Amino acid sequence: MTQTTVQLKTVKLSDKELATIKSAVWAQLQNINRDIRIASETGKDTSILREIKRDLEQAFEALSFAN
Repeated sequence: MTQTTVQLKTVKLSDKELATIKSAVWAQLQNINRDIRIASETGKDTSILREIKRDLEQAFEALSFAN
């Protein structure tokens, strides 16, 4: 198994910018939840949607710790 090195970046945001990004990520989470529900109801594969949801949840959690 190959390991990928992840390089983290630091950015400076105003409180308003941070709130805007958090709101956008939250809105995307709601959209993904809706898409997962619709796909599940129609019997479609939801694996990629669930992966995107996990990524968005991690992003939202990371933003929640930002000051």
